[in-house]
Amino acid sequence: MPESVTKEWLSVLSEPSSVIDPALTRAAYENPQLRSFLPLISHGSLQFSRCTRYPWSRDVPALFRRRAGGFSVIRMWETGESGRREVGVADTAEEAVALLVATLPREWGPAIEGTYDDL
Repeated sequence: MPESVTKEWLSVLSEPSSVIDPALTRAAYENPQLRSFLPLISHGSLQFSRCTRYPWSRDVPALFRRRAGGFSVIRMWETGESGRREVGVADTAEEAVALLVATLPREWGPAIEGTYDDL
């Protein structure tokens, strides 16, 4: 795993709850496949890239805390009207991580040093 992934995880795990739900980052970090991806935080969501430099891969769903409680797993870059943009909802961060991981090909990971074009 690239050192930049390890450093970014340390940064994400230390973010305050006003930036990202700590339960979400801990649950994602505990999963070996997600831990091998580069974590990114945007607007309170936890996103992942299979590469370490921009442009990021846009093929890993993101984790969101829901205002009404619980969590959503969303394909951020889903195009068209497939109806598959929201993978699902979960009551706990651990359930949301399991839902996300269930959508991923097993061979994905660890993140590569480079951009999406290098995948």
